[in-house]
Amino acid sequence: MSILFSPLSRADVPLLTAWLQAPHVRAFWEDGERDETAVEAHYFAPERDAPGFLFGVEGTAVGFLQIYPVGPEAEFAAFAAATGETWGVDLLIGDVACTGQGLGPAAIRAFLTRCQAERQGALRWLLIDPEVRNVRAVRAYEKVGFLPLARRGNLLIMALDLSAESGE
Repeated sequence: MSILFSPLSRADVPLLTAWLQAPHVRAFWEDGERDETAVEAHYFAPERDAPGFLFGVEGTAVGFLQIYPVGPEAEFAAFAAATGETWGVDLLIGDVACTGQGLGPAAIRAFLTRCQAERQGALRWLLIDPEVRNVRAVRAYEKVGFLPLARRGNLLIMALDLSAESGE
């Protein structure tokens, strides 16, 4: 399965807004952004350091992925790798018909390949924080190699150690 990524554009705001309103997404992705004006303001804020990407299969967008650096002042800084870069990732599959087909793990693997090439070995850990009750997402992330680190409220903090994958 070939996953293609495109940077989130303002033209994508209606689609992303529709996905954020979908019941299967709302159940686990609550950023409070529910209309096009709010979505655009949030995802295109000048200070935003979390680039967003639509991902798709066979030319059709099916989901959204965003990444962000986990620096010393980030919410999950306590879970950052001791050396190298740590980045967080969030993912949603917006098209409910595409859930349960392995797209989440495939998208993360494909994006990870891209990030590792761009970061030239600097990326050490990838963090993700699904809700504990989102069992399907937790299983999908485990398939990629994420391991549970801690529970924070209703979130399960999971990490993928990329230095272990590269044999370092």
